Amino acid sequence: MEKARKLADILGRVRDGEDPTKVRSQSRQLLATLRLSDISKAQKYLLGTGMSLNELRMLVYAFASILGDQFALLRANLPANHPVRLILAEHEMFDCFLADLAEANVEIQDAENLTELSSEFRRLEHVAAHLQSIDVHDQREDDLIFPVLEKYPCRSICIVLQKAHWRIKNMVGNLTTAVNNFKHFEPEQFKIQVNALSCAIVPIVREHIFQEDNILYPIALDVVQDEKVWRRIKQLGEEMGYCAFDAQPCCT
Repeated sequence: MEKARKLADILGRVRDGEDPTKVRSQSRQLLATLRLSDISKAQKYLLGTGMSLNELRMLVYAFASILGDQFALLRANLPANHPVRLILAEHEMFDCFLADLAEANVEIQDAENLTELSSEFRRLEHVAAHLQSIDVHDQREDDLIFPVLEKYPCRSICIVLQKAHWRIKNMVGNLTTAVNNFKHFEPEQFKIQVNALSCAIVPIVREHIFQEDNILYPIALDVVQDEKVWRRIKQLGEEMGYCAFDAQPCCT
């Protein structure tokens, strides 16, 4: 815990305006020995001092060079069948879909004579179908993981992330509705709607994934040490089912 508090102090110094290059140089020996558990303990400590999740997220994001690649550390510290490993894998898939959505939106905006048979529309339709899987993914977190973590010092994080799940569900649902109702739009109206939704969905979901990968799950794995808890989450997750990345097109 001593190493974690020293790391928290380092991050606090940077937050308070000290030159991060100077801080890194002075703390080189400590930073070279950091493990995921040290980072998660430091983050938990900072949250306990009253720092908000948003402030911590900004700190983690801005000074990733100090904290290291937490996603890689998470992957390295988890067996392939761990339920959090599945969540991380799904996050990677969603990152791909978000990149596809951004590209599909550009193609839609540039398309002339847009119809339901246009290659640009068909690509958007395909991406929107995949993004619907986010709801299954988020529901598994809401129903199986967050209730467990709320018993630990993670309640405030879970509340913020759960609210984000509702926001993301609504935005993806609106995108699906727009695609399903393409024929009821004038082409230019459809483009405006898709652009507004895409430009909201991509950064918001990426930011949400970053918070979970770099803050929530490092802390969760640190505070929930009982393997029976994770095995139970895995069992219930298998009963719920996993994301259908081979989803049928949302327009039928």
